Formats: sequence, C-alpha cells, structure tokens
Amino acid sequence: MKLVVLALTLALVASQHVNLAPEFSTSKTYVYKYEALLLGGLPVEGLARAGLKVSSKVLISAVAENILLLKLQDPEIFEYSGVWPKDPFVPATKLTAALASQLLIPIKFEYVNGVVGRVFAPAGVSPTVLNVHRGILNILQLNLKKTQNVYELQEAGAQGVCKTHYLINEDVKAQRIVVTKSKDLTNCQERIIKDLGLAYLETLEAKSLTGAATYNYIMKPSVTGGLITEATVRELHQVTPVAQMGGVAQMEAKQSLKFLEIEKTPIVPIHAEYLARGTILYEFATEILQTPIQLLRIHNAQAQAIEILNHLVANNVAKVHEDAPLKFIQLIQVLRVATFENIEAIWAQFHARPEYRRWILDTIPVVGTPAAVKFIKEKFLTGEISLPETIQILVAAVHMVPADLEVIRIFSSFALHHKVQEQPVLREIAMLGYGTMIAKYCAAVPTCPAELLKPIHDLAAEAIAKADIAEITLLLKVLGNAGHPASLKPIMKLLPGFGSAAAALPIRVQVDAILALRTIAKREPKMIQPVALQLFMDKALHPELRMVAAVVLFETRPPVALVSTIANVLKKETSMQIVSFVYSYIKSLTRSTAPDLASVAAASNVAIKILSPKLDKLCFRYSRGLYADIFRSSAMAGAAGTAFIINDGATLLPRTVVAKARAYLAGAAADLIEVGVRTEGLQEALLKTHALEDLENDRLTKMQRVMKVLADWKTLPKTQPLASGYIKFLGQEIAFANIDKALVDRAVQLAQTVDAKTMLKDALKALQTGIAAHIAKPLLAAEVRRIFPTAVGVPMELSLYSAAVATAAVKVKGIITPPLPEPLIAADLLKADIKLEAEATPSIAAETYAVMGVNTALIQAAVMARAKAVTVLPAKLQAIADIPKLNFKIEALPVPVPEHIAKVRFETLAIARNIEDIAAERITPMVPVIAAQRSLSSEIIYSDAAPQLRAGTPIHKTFCLPAALLGLKGCIELTSSNAALIKTIPLLNVIGQHSAQIAVRPADGPAIERLEVEVQVGPKAAEKILKEINIIDEESPEARAIIEQLKKMLEPALKASSSSSSSSSRASQLSSSSSSSLISSAWFGSSSILSSSSSSSRMEKVAPKQYPFKKYHKDQYLNSAQLTSAQLRSSASQRASFEAIYKENKFLGNAVTPVVVAIFRAVRADHKLLGYQAAAYLDKANWRLQTIISALAETDNWKMCADGVILSKFKVMSKIAWGKECTEYATILKAEAGIFGAAPAARVELEWITIPAIVTTYATKLNKYIPGVALMAGISVAKAKNSEKQIELTVAIPTEKSVDIIAKLPLMTLSKLALPLPFAVPISREAIIRAFPEDNILDNMQSEIFFFFTFFTSAQCSMERNMLTTFNNRRYKNEMPNSCYQVLAQDCTNELKFSVLLKKDQLTEQNHINVKIADLDVDLYPTGSDVLVKINGMEVPVSSLPYRHASGSVQIRQKAQGLALHAPKLGLQEVYFSKDQWRVNVVDWMRGQVCGLCGKADGETRQEYSTPSGYQTESPVSFAHSWVLSAESCRDSTECRMKLESVKLEKQINVNGQDSKCYSVEPVLRCLPGCLPLKTMPVTVGYHCLPIESSSLDLDSINEKSVDLRETAEAHMACQCNARCA
Repeated sequence: MKLVVLALTLALVASQHVNLAPEFSTSKTYVYKYEALLLGGLPVEGLARAGLKVSSKVLISAVAENILLLKLQDPEIFEYSGVWPKDPFVPATKLTAALASQLLIPIKFEYVNGVVGRVFAPAGVSPTVLNVHRGILNILQLNLKKTQNVYELQEAGAQGVCKTHYLINEDVKAQRIVVTKSKDLTNCQERIIKDLGLAYLETLEAKSLTGAATYNYIMKPSVTGGLITEATVRELHQVTPVAQMGGVAQMEAKQSLKFLEIEKTPIVPIHAEYLARGTILYEFATEILQTPIQLLRIHNAQAQAIEILNHLVANNVAKVHEDAPLKFIQLIQVLRVATFENIEAIWAQFHARPEYRRWILDTIPVVGTPAAVKFIKEKFLTGEISLPETIQILVAAVHMVPADLEVIRIFSSFALHHKVQEQPVLREIAMLGYGTMIAKYCAAVPTCPAELLKPIHDLAAEAIAKADIAEITLLLKVLGNAGHPASLKPIMKLLPGFGSAAAALPIRVQVDAILALRTIAKREPKMIQPVALQLFMDKALHPELRMVAAVVLFETRPPVALVSTIANVLKKETSMQIVSFVYSYIKSLTRSTAPDLASVAAASNVAIKILSPKLDKLCFRYSRGLYADIFRSSAMAGAAGTAFIINDGATLLPRTVVAKARAYLAGAAADLIEVGVRTEGLQEALLKTHALEDLENDRLTKMQRVMKVLADWKTLPKTQPLASGYIKFLGQEIAFANIDKALVDRAVQLAQTVDAKTMLKDALKALQTGIAAHIAKPLLAAEVRRIFPTAVGVPMELSLYSAAVATAAVKVKGIITPPLPEPLIAADLLKADIKLEAEATPSIAAETYAVMGVNTALIQAAVMARAKAVTVLPAKLQAIADIPKLNFKIEALPVPVPEHIAKVRFETLAIARNIEDIAAERITPMVPVIAAQRSLSSEIIYSDAAPQLRAGTPIHKTFCLPAALLGLKGCIELTSSNAALIKTIPLLNVIGQHSAQIAVRPADGPAIERLEVEVQVGPKAAEKILKEINIIDEESPEARAIIEQLKKMLEPALKASSSSSSSSSRASQLSSSSSSSLISSAWFGSSSILSSSSSSSRMEKVAPKQYPFKKYHKDQYLNSAQLTSAQLRSSASQRASFEAIYKENKFLGNAVTPVVVAIFRAVRADHKLLGYQAAAYLDKANWRLQTIISALAETDNWKMCADGVILSKFKVMSKIAWGKECTEYATILKAEAGIFGAAPAARVELEWITIPAIVTTYATKLNKYIPGVALMAGISVAKAKNSEKQIELTVAIPTEKSVDIIAKLPLMTLSKLALPLPFAVPISREAIIRAFPEDNILDNMQSEIFFFFTFFTSAQCSMERNMLTTFNNRRYKNEMPNSCYQVLAQDCTNELKFSVLLKKDQLTEQNHINVKIADLDVDLYPTGSDVLVKINGMEVPVSSLPYRHASGSVQIRQKAQGLALHAPKLGLQEVYFSKDQWRVNVVDWMRGQVCGLCGKADGETRQEYSTPSGYQTESPVSFAHSWVLSAESCRDSTECRMKLESVKLEKQINVNGQDSKCYSVEPVLRCLPGCLPLKTMPVTVGYHCLPIESSSLDLDSINEKSVDLRETAEAHMACQCNARCA
C-alpha cells in the first residue's frame, strides 16, 4: 500500500513539473550558518600552516522579483599561524571590529533560476568586503537543468568562468536531491587572475600550479523551487615547484552553508544608494599594491617615503645595513601608493643631494606605476635628469613597469617627443621600450587592439617611402619586440618576394625583417609558417635570408609533416651552406629533452632519417645551427642553449653569429639572453684593405688584420656598418649598435680634441689628490606575482621577491714620480714610477622571499621561505709600477675585519597578521622546535595514513682551515634543521632553518704585516732574489742523505718488478755507491713503480693497428720527400741530448743572471722570510729555459726545478722536479714530430720517476672509470701492457680532413681514428718541414708559425696529370685543349687583383702557367728537367732568385723541385709550379671571391661547375671548356685557334609533340673559321629547343634559356688552320 501511495505522490509531483532551482520567497528570511576556511602549507601534519577563517550567520530574503538581499550577522574573523592541527585559530578582534560597519551592510543581487546576476552595494562597502560576499554568492550559483542529470558547461563563479561538471541524484526515500558539481580551475574560458612579472614567461604543458573545486548540495525539492539545506565546498590549489614526487605545497579553501531556520522578519537595506558593483566575478582591490612580505599602514605616503629614504641613506655608507633590502622594498611599496605630486615633492627636496638623488633614481623605475613613468618623462623633458641617468632608469623601467593603456600612452608620447628624437641612443631605447610595453600588455590581454601600434606603422610607411635604412631598421626591431599579429602586413612589405620595397634594401635589413617575425611566430605560428616556408624555399634569395627564414620556421614548432618537407627540400638543395645549417640544427634538435620541443624533436628524428648521414662530415667552414639542452623532469628545471653561425665563402669571420640561452623552471620557460653579431661590413673592409707593406707581415693572424682595418679607418665601407650587434633580454631587444665609418670618425675626432686631453689631465690630477667615494646601489632582482581568487572570495598569492643592496666605500690615491710634464702626452706615463693606493669595503646584503597565502591590505596569512645573505670584504691594496726599471709590485695591507665576512640564513615560516593589530603578528617556524626526541626504530612501516613528522636532529658544525702563508684562519659555522619524512621528498628536506657563517681570524703565530707580490724583469732581476738559489752537488753530504731516502722509496717497487731486465739493472744501479749514477737514472731513466691490477672487462682484447713512430731527426724516411739538401740537413740536425746539456751546466744561475724574478711573500712582524720566490734563467746558446721556485723560509729547503730545452726543430724536452732540493719527485715531458705509419704525426710523452702517493692513489681509482667513459664518448679501448711509468699521446694526420688520436696508458690503449677536422690541413712532407724554422728557432719561430697558420687556412687547388682538385676538394678530369689558356683562378671582384692561367703546349704537351698580378706578367714553364720563369717577357735566371717586386707585395723563389710565387697581400698565398704538378693557394679572405677552373672556394660543392656566365652545368668537361679564353682570330698571339659558341643539334628531334630544332645552352669549343680540328672529344651539354618553323634564335642570350634535353656534342681540342684563316 505504501508503494502505491509513493508512486502516486511521485506521479503527482512529476505532473506539477518540479523546479530544482533554489527559491527564496519574498515573505521569508532564510537563515544559514556560514563558515569559510582558508589554509596554506604542506600537506603533512605536524608542520606549521597559515590561514584565516570567517564565520557568520547569513540572512537571505527576496525584496522583489529576482532581486535578493544578503546580510551577514555576527561576523567573526580568525587568524591561524601554528602547528596543524593542534594549534587553534585566534580571533582577529580588532580587525573584525574595524570591518563590522561594512560587513553588516546588506547587499543586493540578481538571482534567476539559480544563477547570480549583477551585484549591488553602497559605495561604503570596500571591494575586499564585497568579495567576501561574492564567496557566499558563489555557493548559491547553480545551473540546474530539468532534463539532464549529468552534464558540463562553462559556469561563472568568483574564480572566473570555468568548466563545471554537474551530477544530480534524486534520493526518493529521503525526498531530497543531491547535487555535486566540480570545477576545473585550469580549464577556464575567463580566469580571474593577475600576473605581475610573468609577461616574458611561456607556460609549459607540465603546469606547476593546478586547482579544482568540488561543491556538494543537499536540496529539498518543491513545485516553486528547491531549498538548499546544506552546501559544502572544498577548493584545492596545488603548487609543485618540482615534480610531483618531489613534494607539493597546498592552499585549501573550505566553505559550509547550513540551513538553520526561516524568519518572517525581512531584511531592511540601509538608506544609501545601491550601486551596480559588477557580477559574481571577483574584483581586484588594493592587493596589487600590497607586497606579501610585509604589511604596512600607509597614512602619509610622502612622509613615510622620506623616513625610509633617510634610513637607507644614513645606514648604508661605510657598509651595507643588514635590513637594507627589506627597507628598499618598503620604499617601493610606499611610492606605489604615492601620487605624482608626492614623488615630485620628494624629488624637489632631495634632488640636489647626490646620495639621496641616486636612491630616488634607482627606486623610481621599479615602482612601476603610471606616476613613476610620468615622472621619468617630465624630468627629462625639463632637463632635471641627465641623459645617462635617463637611459639607465628607462632601461630598468621598461622591464619592471607593469603595462597598461595609460603606461603605453606615456611611453608613446615620450618616445615620439622631439627632444627624445634628437638623442639617438635614448630614442633607440625608448622606441624599443615602446614595443616591449605593447608586448607585455598583450601577454596579459590577448585581445589587445592593433591601434596601439598605429604610430609605429605610420612611421614605418614613411621610412619606406623615404628609403631611410636606419629608421626602417629601428622600426623593424620595435615591431619585433611588440610581436603583434597586426604587424605582419607592414613587415611583409619589407620581405623579399612579398614587398616591392625589399629589393632596394640591404640584406641586413631584410634579415631584420625576417627576424621580426619570431615573436609573432610564438603567438600565431599558423600565420607565420607559410610566410617563412616560402622564404626558405625561394632559391633566388641570398642563402643568409633562407637560413634566417629556417630559424623563424622552427620557432613556430613545426609539425612532423612540415619538418619532413624541409628535409626533402634539403635533398635537392644546391647551397651547401643552407644544407649544413638546417641539417645541423635538425640533428641537434633530435637530442632535445625539453618539454616544449618534444614534438619538434620527434619530427626531427623522422627528418634526419630522410637525409644522408654523409652530411655529418661537413666541416665547420659551413654554416651551423646548434642546439643543446638539459632538462630534469624530476626537478621541472633545465637549461638550453642555441647558437647560429652563418658563414659564406669568405670565412675570415662568420657573417652572422647568434647565441641564445633559455631556462626552464617550475613549469615555465623564458629566453634569458640573446646576443647577435654581424660582420658583413668588416669582411668587406678586410677584402678592400691592403695588408702591411712588408711581406712577412702578411703572415699575421686574422685578428691582426682586423686591428689593421680599425686603425686604417679611412678605408672602411660607407654603405654599410663595419659590424653590428644586438642584445635581447627575456626575449626583448633592449639595445643594438652599428659600428660604421661615421662612428669611427667621431671617435677619432674625439680622441684628438683638446677636451679629451684635458679630461685625461684632470683625471690624473684628481687621482694624485685622492679620490674618496661612497657608492650604494639597490636592485630589485625579481618580483614575480600571481594573484587569483578562491571560492571564499579572498585572494591567494604566489610570489617571489629578491632584492639586494650593494655598497662600497672607496679611497684611491696615486703618486707619480717624476711629475708629468706640460703639455701632457700619454706616452709620458710609460716613463714614470706610478704608485697607487686603494682601500675599499664592498658589502652586499640580499634577501629573497617565496610566499604562498593570503595577501590583502587588511590581512596576511601565508607560509614564507626567506633567505638572507650578507657579505663584507674589506681590502687595502698598494700597487707600484716602476716602468723604466721594469719593476712591478702589489701589496695587500692589513684592514679591520668584521666578525663574519659572510652570513647566510634560510628559514621557512608561517605568518599571520592584520592591519589593525600589526604588533600582534604571529610567526611560527614551519618545523617546530623539539627540545627532546625519543629514538625511532630504523624499521619503516608503511600504512595508508598520512605521513607523520619526524623532526631531524639539528646539526651544528664548525670547520676551520688555517692559511699560515696568509697569516689567516678561515672558519665556517653550519647550523641546519629540517623536516625528515618517512618518504624522502626533496621539498620537505629543505623546509626548516639553515644557516652558515664564515669568519676570518688571524692565524696562530707572529702577525703578518702585509702580503707582497713583486715581479722584476730584465738585468736587475738578480737584485731581487731574497734567498740564495743553489742546486746541491751530487757528491755533497746533503745529496748522499737524500739519495739514501730515495733508495728506500724505490727498492720495494724494484723488487716487485725484478723479473724485468730493466728493473734488475735499476736495482744494480741502486746497489752502486755512485750517487751520480742514481741521480742520472732518476732523471733520465724510465723505471716503473706505478701500476694497477684493476682492469675493465669492457676493454677490447685486440689492440688497434700499431705503427712505429719514426722520428724526423733519426730516420731516413725523409729522404723520399724529394727535399733540397739544405732542408734535409736542417731536418736531420740534432743537438746534444738533454742529459748532456743538463750535465754541462746543472744550474744556469752559475753562468747567467735571471731574466725575471717573481716573489710572493708574507712580511711578518718578526721579519722572518715566509713565502716563495721564482727565478727564470735563459740559455740562448742551448735554447734552454730553467725556472727555480723555492721556499723563502730559512729552514725550508723545498724547491721546484723546471728545465726545458729545444733539442731540435722537431723535439722539445722538459723535466720538472720538486721536493727537498728538487730531489723527491720528478717527471719528464717530451714532445716531438715524426711519421706514424705513413702520416705526419706528433707525439707527447709524460714519464714519471717518482710522484706523490696521493697521485698514484687517485690515478688508480680513476683508472677504473676510464674505459666506461671512453666507450660512451665513442673512443676505442684496448687492453695493453704499455710502459708502467709513462703516458703517451700520439696525434697523426692521415688525410687533410681527419686526425687519428692514440693515447697509451699503463694498462690500456685508447684510440679515436678518422676524427673529422673543421678545416683541411696541408700534410705534404715538405709543408711539414717548411712549417718549422730552418735556422734560428727563437728568432724565426713567430714568423714561421704565422706562415704555417696562413698555409693551413688558405684554399688550395692542384692538379697531377689530368686530375684537377678544386678549392672545394671536388675532383674531375680536365681535358685541356692545345695552346689555349684556361682561367685557373682569378679575383672575380671588381678589383681583379690577380689572374692565374693554364695552358697545354701543343708541341711538348706540357703545362704552362701564366700569372698576371700587380704590374707583372709572370710565365712559369718547364724546359727539360728544369722550371724557368719569365717576368714581363724577360727570362730570369734561377740563380737570380728569389725575386722580390719593388712594392714587396710579390715574391718568386725556388721551392722543392719547382718555383713558387707568393703574393698574400694581393690574395695569392702561393702559386707552385713544377714539371709534374702545380697548385694554387689563395688566402682565406679571398674565399668566395675567386672563380675559374678551381671553383669559388666557397664550400658550395653542389654549385662547383659554375661557368663564367653564372650558368650551372652538370658536366665537368663543359665546365672546364667554358673557362677557355677564346681566340679572336688566327692572328692571336696566344696561338689559340678556338672559340666558344653555341652549336645546333645535328639531328631533328620531336619535343612536346612538335618537330624542333635545338641549340646548345652551354658553349662548345670549336675551331675558328678556316681551321680544321685535329683532335676532338665528346661532351654532354644541355640544349634548348624551339619549333622548327619558328624564327632563328638569338644565340647571344642562349645561356639564359631553359634546358629541354641533354645530348652529346663534338668539342674540338686541337686545330690546324690554312691560309684562309684570318
């Protein structure tokens, strides 16, 4: 029966259409009990937390249809700072009383079908109090659907409009409805949030901040609407500074609303106007101006700012005050509340006082309010702050000021003001800052209007119309900073292929235009991808533009399909610079572990499989894109570095270099810094600047060439900057500079003016009078804040603050003897004795705060991590430079030292405070102090319960380290206590208190008066020796005592290895009574005492192929090198052995005076010597250098003796001994050149006689790890029994582009074969011999090294028989026509500095070379077995060589079996010609500037076969023939009877369905009219075809036509002419 009644009831209810939406009748007042809790900390019981609680009765009644009143009754506010959960909440009585008048005012709100609409309140209700009401309204927000029980929607709430999931259950028995809704606070259509200092950060997918809220309702349904009987809310925000497993911090909000009763008394609104105050969405109040690390009651901003300013100035003079960073933050906070008039009044009061002025100007930029920005603008325009001051504060303001429309307006008016326009540097910074402000604003407001950029777009249009290159460059950088999509159209006008204006712009401006797309690419990648791809694929563009386009393309994070498209383009690309650049970048991206590049790394791995692995072998002359990163997901942190090196043919300097550093932390990423440099103009200057007059000076290094150009400033190019560079900070360009001729002119003029000399004179006078300064510099290094509301209506904040203040009291005084003459010349300083006294006390105080919790102007409740560091390092120095006497001395004088020179403290706290009772601030350490602790079992029991706190025992340790030589003792005191948990969690191990203090105290013993470092160079060096230097005689009693000790040390090792004959002989030596033989064996033997039994199973059993190392000075190997007898005698010359030279004069001090003496000593109060002295002796006759370092103490006979001798041009040897009288330990180092197998090689040997035991101990341990590390690095490891007391390193060069490295250790051999080199090296034997000096090593070493360097870096072309190797190492067979010159290599610039021609003589069929250079016409040709030379038609006997041109720019001399022409000043490093071969070397700065049979030397091997017309042929034969110098007629003096012409295909062919006639696009060698071919050869050329009935084709422009087919043509190689030939 009951079931029937229930069924009927439900049917009746259903027929009445139950309304689930909450309903509040007009005649009733609904009374609820409300409680809200907000708590922050770590989710571990026993740790301290901070929070607040609000409790009240809530009265709700309807006053009109859809209009409700809400009133709080008996509200109370509680604070919490204590150990959770045992400590209670504390009532904030004073705050509750202060806010009662606002809390008790009823508010109105619209409420329709459970949805909260507009909110109304009187003006007297503050936004903070109204937000508390919104927290209650947030509970009443219910979007209930009648037809669905499970659904989701975007729902408005206090936190924003977020994704909300509803679940409705009907409990029929209890006659109630249970509603559950959950909000994903990370998935919001409109999230209420305020970020400060985060504009430059990119959020990664792995978010460090997550949040969600769950709502549970119990409702009673009715026909008119439901009644909420109970509602509970739980909102959780989780912060993971490291990965989840590393620990989390939580902020939890709870609300409960319980129905109590219904009253019939209605709520009466107050008599005031109810204003519309928004909706349920949270409204930000003054929390933006309130720093979370302190709570200030600001009642008079101007007076309070002056008070803080006085404190900072007064307490940071001699040294920094420990609280200076906190006071600096207080000053910032007060000035943020101040008005523009307040700031002006402070400035008016203090701007004339330098110490106050500096503090104000350093603070204003970080205040960051519109008033502060307006202050900067107004004070510059009125001239109250100087240009340098304005630049400094403007750079800081750009990055510290939060952007809004008012700030952007001020920046715009400032940047465009005519006074700013007159200052180029200031205008540049202001304009770039204008773009940065727009970028920051658009990062916070994605819908930022394009009108913000209208002034920039208008200026860009005007600059393009005027072709103002400098203005276009600046505006492109401004648009690049702004990164707004609306800028794409103006930028595209300057892109090649998109805008007509681009064609007239220099390449560097086009590059800037492409780079301006990068910031837009991060915001709108789909918009930029097609533009960048089109630029990359346009082969008509300069390679640099295409490479930059590739960089932009990868900034868009391209998908796998697009990356694969790029790879396929590279397979057909002809520019090896582009191929190398993009391939190397893709290859480096495959190794990326950064989360934001995961998809790109995967796509790159696919693309790399499409491309050929041979591209890995491209040398470093090609452009490179490099990327490397390291990311640890466990720490959610990492770093990345990117480098782009763009080269071209002339690789003296890279064309462009860009380097960028990126950081990852806590789920965010940022580009920290980027630096870019262009050297295009510098290269042009180097190409057009003549070298020094002396031929030897052409062998100077590249840097010397650069300095020469800078000195010879008149030759700099006028059309473009010499060099340019830019710097970006946090992804925004902050400055750029162009070094051009105008700038150099101004610098030279400034240096030559009277003002510059006066400035130098005044500075020296001030220095002699004495300079005293007190410097204080504050810095707000970080202010990062994220503020967002909670369900309670109270904001939560996550913030990071870091501030520092540095001070220094500096005193400097100089004494110059004799006084400088008038007028002053800078060179006079080199003749003076200069004494400089300096005293400084630098000190730094820094504080960093990380805060999580509630931060409002009324109450703060948060957990805080605070780190504080203070350091003071006083110093007093005296420097003396007696330049005429070559004496230099530095003295460190004693100064008062504070108790601690450095203090660091870190602590974590839970803090609660309110503005009405700041004195009652409650601070609780997060790890409670535990006086006594019971012992805990080591057994760990796991359970489902939350982990409980186990406080670690506090650690207190002190470490001291004496430094007797310095007279000091350093001590560090460590204190640490943390929270140790059952589970090891890194974050919780940091929680607690940690401190470190460093103290420096006088050491025990006599006081140290000062420390001295003195260096004496030259003939007076011997006078500075403080302690006599002696090397003991082997027969002296002291030597015999030391030898007995050496025997005891060596005998155990010798006995252990007595099986070897060498050990036996060494033992017999020890048994001998001859001390001389013992010492000799110790220095020059090779006995073994260091060994290790450990070995690695990962070693190979088979050693790599071994070859004997043949020394140049011993073997007959060099005889086959076909060198001259003089070279052979020089190479075979061998001086006396090292042992013989050493025995001849063991101590050079007995024969010569030291060339330099250096002394480091401590001057003691008892005047005893303490320290070390070093003396260097030079024996020029034997090429020997000896250095003796000895202790100065009277009883200390420790010495270090180092001897080095150049034994020959191929061998250097040195020995180092140390210990008592240099006899305890000894090592020998040898370096020599020779042949390894068939390859030139060098070998370095390190042999030890005796070494300290600690070295052998660590070497044995290290030996275990070497095989594993080597194998990881791709190095082969082989087990071997090498010399037990020797390490040998051999480096061989088997080919011009590879190197073999073999290292022999006692128990293993490591090898890395065929390691590619970044550039080709000449490895011919005569080149190696020539690289070394032939006569006096010391005199010629520098010039020979310079020659060797230039020879290595030059580009070489050669030919043996008919096989020609180009500058780019491309080989092909050169079929030469008879008697016709071919262009081998020539300068293809407008200057045409040289031309090298080659021809084959028709009679002898031998090669002749002709070189046209300067005013010379040089012929090199063979005659019999000799090679002769003609200069301007006159034969020069070989006996008259070497020949040197009058200008010194050209030299011709004998070399090996031929002749060599040198003209490096004019671009030709060497032209060598012999009977069997020839080669041409051009200097490195001519790369890419030459042409001919040898190619362009630009590394573009895929474009090697370029004909004079620029046409790229596929046939090497056709290419070689195209460089033949055609004859004009049979009367041509060259005896060439051929010319190049287009030929018609002899057969008729059908092309595209039409009968066609075809003509060769590539010219073919043919005999002149009237001549008959004696020799022919087939050549494959391209033909262009046209219909047979079409008119004849203009053959002069045939090379511009397309190739329709390739066919064989007949080329004439030798001709015979008859009389009809004219």
